Amino acid sequence: MSETNAASAAGFPRTSRQRGFTIIEVTVSLIVTVIVLLGVLALFDFSNKLTRVQTNISDMQQSMRVAQTDSVRLIRMAGRGGLPVGNLPDGFAISVRNNVGKKVGDTLTIGDAGTPEVVHGSDVLTVRGVFSTPIYQLNSAGGTASFSLSPAVGTPTSGTLHINSTTPTGIPQDLTAITDAIKKNRPEALILVSAQGSDTWAVVELDPGNSDASNPADIKVGFKISANSYSKFSSAGAGVYPATLTSAAFVGILEEYRFYVRRTFEIAGNDKSEMSPKLSRARAYPGTQLPWDGKDDNWQVDIADNIFDLQVALGLDTAAKDPAAGACAAGTIASDDVNCGIYESADGEGDDWMYNGEKTTDPALFANSDLYYIRISTLARTDRPDPNYTAPTLVRVEDNVYDTDDGQKLNTLNIGTTPLDGTYGLMFRRRILRTVIDMRNLG
Repeated sequence: MSETNAASAAGFPRTSRQRGFTIIEVTVSLIVTVIVLLGVLALFDFSNKLTRVQTNISDMQQSMRVAQTDSVRLIRMAGRGGLPVGNLPDGFAISVRNNVGKKVGDTLTIGDAGTPEVVHGSDVLTVRGVFSTPIYQLNSAGGTASFSLSPAVGTPTSGTLHINSTTPTGIPQDLTAITDAIKKNRPEALILVSAQGSDTWAVVELDPGNSDASNPADIKVGFKISANSYSKFSSAGAGVYPATLTSAAFVGILEEYRFYVRRTFEIAGNDKSEMSPKLSRARAYPGTQLPWDGKDDNWQVDIADNIFDLQVALGLDTAAKDPAAGACAAGTIASDDVNCGIYESADGEGDDWMYNGEKTTDPALFANSDLYYIRISTLARTDRPDPNYTAPTLVRVEDNVYDTDDGQKLNTLNIGTTPLDGTYGLMFRRRILRTVIDMRNLG
């Protein structure tokens, strides 16, 4: 019997051929597969773009946090060591250069020619005080053996003082900072506070050549009293050494830091390329255009990237600007039994804050007023543009109206000879972070 007949006899079905997928079925399955793959790719692309955007925003926010954390720490300590605030905006412990480049003849650099350039329209905040070193206590009852002036009669031009490794009450003092300044021949600024009271003080220049740090328990510190840049810091007036400052209770090394937005570009030296400014900190000898320790690197210690603006507003207690009785609570941010608080108006005009409105502020309106707060505002921008995003047009922050070339680049930009969309600057996400700082040493 043949195999076919045997299969039939066994009861197996008999087929003439094997059936597979038709062309239509294959086509449909391929189309479905492609649609699914396209959907997966689209989801992946969307997720990738979202990740890039969130990463850029996260980097920007982190940059702002770093910028303000580093700045606030020093600003809050302004005046430490006995230096008063002075007559704002060009004071002793605090100075503000407002809207750099918007006044005729205004210097566009952080120091003299050749130093880093400041973003036009931004502010420069200068703080002074004894920040990183101890405030040394002197033996004010030690007579001329502890503190002496030369000549002893008439206008002094120099002097000496002694700092011991322990205070008169037996508390240890770390003399490392003053010893280091003497050995490295640095012309540090020293603030002297009178034993008769903190209202009498002066800033003098360390004279390493007339100092002696060989005895670690008793440092002899020589100083100069001259008509140099330090002499403008004095309770008796610029260039005048207080006649009653014949003994000192405290001495400290006075420091100066300037916070500013450093003007840089993606292509160095090409102001037609994209801006890439950085919040930076300069350190100079107080009141001078000399970088600390003679190093030009101290003109720019970068703190944070992509910071496009730094604005400073000063909150003072000016009775003349307080609103009528009964209206104080609406604009008050701090209690004040005398003047019902630091008042701020809706438009920033006619209130207790300096540099928070569009109009030109006359510093004379704030003369003889106590400084309570400093408000700093930093404007940051993401590192990359997003063509699918349009930010609102920036008009102003505090009193900086974005009408300079640098300000306009936040809203529009041409790179080189290639004209871009007029809203190119709006493709970047921006954030503004504000911090109000209570001035603990100046209240």
